[in-house]
Order: sequence, then structure tokens, then C-alpha cells
Amino acid sequence: MIILSCHLFLKKVFSIPAWFLGRGLVSFVLLLMLSTGCSQVGLKAPQFPVLLPNFLTDANFQIRVTPSSRSGVYTVAGSTNLPDESRLTVAAIRYLRSSESLSASLNQNPTYSILAYQDAEVKDGKWQATLNLWKVAPDGQFKEAWQLEQAKLGLSLAPEPDVTFLATLAPTDSLSELEPLLEKKGIKLVSNIVRNTSDGERYVQASQVLPIALPTGQTTLPAPKEEVNGGWGPRYLLLPEPENTKKLENPKERRTDAPLSPAEFLQ
Repeated sequence: MIILSCHLFLKKVFSIPAWFLGRGLVSFVLLLMLSTGCSQVGLKAPQFPVLLPNFLTDANFQIRVTPSSRSGVYTVAGSTNLPDESRLTVAAIRYLRSSESLSASLNQNPTYSILAYQDAEVKDGKWQATLNLWKVAPDGQFKEAWQLEQAKLGLSLAPEPDVTFLATLAPTDSLSELEPLLEKKGIKLVSNIVRNTSDGERYVQASQVLPIALPTGQTTLPAPKEEVNGGWGPRYLLLPEPENTKKLENPKERRTDAPLSPAEFLQ
């Protein structure tokens, strides 16, 4: 509006008769100075620096994997400055290679097996989960999950020597909604913990890779339980009520402060 007013004023000056040329020339010089000042103000206005400094803290999301005293069991823990009660999904995966001659163009996505997973929650800046990577086969031998299903799938798979432990912030499908909530708490996401899917979706994840050998050994299988009603059990039977172990007192005299009834007056 300031620059537009200056142009209107210029149009008015040039419409003055010629005998005011001397005074008009002086007015034109003054107007030119004012017009230059107006233009400078109009151009510099959007370039004002931001007055509020950036107080956001980088998001910290650490993961640490340690084997426990039990074979095949690992403790996955970490520290973070994400808000308390943030939900995490902790998983252990092993990548697999197919020894069959499959076309690379038909198998772009890597093959992997989820060995174990567990939910965790951030509390006082810490989180922890315990994962058991070993399963028990029908013959009692320790196996990983993909080994139990390999015969059913009919594939010949070769495992990678490493196991990848992942801790993913849930939910994984609304990171654009999560970022404003974190900014309100003074936290901003950084590139080293943000991952991207092949479809361009973003999610927060921390990972650690450890060389872990395949399970060995076996255990004694528990005695098989009798299968009743297809595994549902005798649901049609009513369970008996538990016996009352308390001894109830049967007073012989009236113990109340309620007013007497008309029938009691006649006694």
C-alpha cells in the first residue's frame, strides 16, 4: 500500500500545469526520495530475521544388545529423550539367502525371518525388552523360527551370519503427526534415527547388528497334554462353585436398631 500511494502521488504531480514547473521540479525531487524510501521498506520487510532462537533438542534414541545367561536370550535396552510412555516395538531379524536360481528382477525385496519381537515403553528415559531367539522343534532340538517353517515352504534358505536388532517407534505410519507433538516438547527428529521405506514413508528406528550362530542342542519335551474338545477343553461343563471356608454365625437374638414391625409388637 505504501508503494501504491507513492505512484498515485506521482500521477497527480505530472498533471499540474507547466507554469508550476519550478515548484513541480522541487516536488518531484522530494517525491523521488520518498518513493525510494518507500520501495526500500517494502523490499526489506520480508527479510527481517527470526527473533526467537531455536531451542529444540536433537532426538536421542540409543540401543544396546547384551546376551543373557540363558542360551538364545538377549536383553535389548536403550536410552532416549523421547517422551515417557512412548511405545516401541523391539524385534530381532535374520536375513536369508535363497540358494535357488531366482531371477533378481522378481525378488527385489530381501528375505528375512522375524526371530522374536516384544513391545516396550519408555519410562524415565529408558526402555528394555527381552527376546528369546530359540524355538523348540517337535523333536526337541533348538531351532529358529524360519528353520521350523522351511520344510513347509519348500525353499532352500541360507542364513546370514548376523542378526539385526531393531527398535522402532510406534506408530510407524504417522510421523508427520508425531513431529509437531515432539516439537511442543522441545524435541526435533534428526536424520540418523529416521529411516525411509521404498515408498517414501518415514519412521524412527535404532538398530544394532551382532554375529550370532544358529541354535544348537536339544531339550526334553514336556509330556503332551490330552486334547479335549479340539483343544477347547470341556467348555460345556459348569465349574463347581468354590467351597465357602468362612464360618457364618447364626445369631439367636435380634441384632438391629431398626424400629419394630407391627407383627413384632404383637409378640
